[in-house]
Amino acid sequence: MKLLRALMLVALAGALTACPLAREPARAPLWRISDGDTTVWLMGSIHLLPPRIDWRTEAVDRAMDADELVLETDPTAPGDFDAIGKAPGLPPLAQRVGADRQDALARAIERTGQPGDAFDGYKDWAAAAMLATGDALNSRASAKNGVDAQLWKAFRGRQRTALEKPGDQLRALDMLPPQLQARMFDESLDGADYDTTYDAWATGDLAAIDRAGPSKELRPFLVTAANRRWADWIAARMGRPGKVLVAVGAGHLGGKDAIPELLKAKGLKVERVQ
Repeated sequence: MKLLRALMLVALAGALTACPLAREPARAPLWRISDGDTTVWLMGSIHLLPPRIDWRTEAVDRAMDADELVLETDPTAPGDFDAIGKAPGLPPLAQRVGADRQDALARAIERTGQPGDAFDGYKDWAAAAMLATGDALNSRASAKNGVDAQLWKAFRGRQRTALEKPGDQLRALDMLPPQLQARMFDESLDGADYDTTYDAWATGDLAAIDRAGPSKELRPFLVTAANRRWADWIAARMGRPGKVLVAVGAGHLGGKDAIPELLKAKGLKVERVQ
């Protein structure tokens, strides 16, 4: 799933309005990293879900018996998307794409159900994140039903940790060179839809998860940099006894630079359990 989808779901929509209840139970990708006195469960999350999606398998329930939950960010922290993503004096969104991309932009806006001018005033990266949620909104997917929010609630009374401070991921996007922000915007017009993203996550299909990710030009900034930070965190956490569940967007778990691959390269015992 794209990181920009993860930010607003975001992995990371489609026409799910009539079909969420008919779906098979989801089997999110899940690994166990252990060294005797420490066990870290690494789970692929999807940040927005329609209601009543059953992702609590036996393996997930075992992982949720951990002492500590670790997410990308605190899902209850106040949002500052507008404060970071808006800028005065920007041309309207339609003026930022060429004639050959106007139809794609119109379709992307239509999927969100919002008027076209709702995206004016947002920087390219922010507009990209907003447009990427269109299919998810149509499916009635919401953050409160997402894996992150449900895990955070389930771990009330136990230790809960965020890998990133509030707004850090948004500020990282805001610091990208203008040409890369424009590339994010362009890719959001015809990126993987929610059906594709959901199915890849729900079946634990790492190849499909990787295919739904950003281009090779954007991946180092949107995926790889975070993967390296978070793999380092997990490796350091293995030095202390305990049981920890780490849940991050599924897009960080597919590809050659995926977190499980980075952990294996560090010599850790990494076993996929689902």
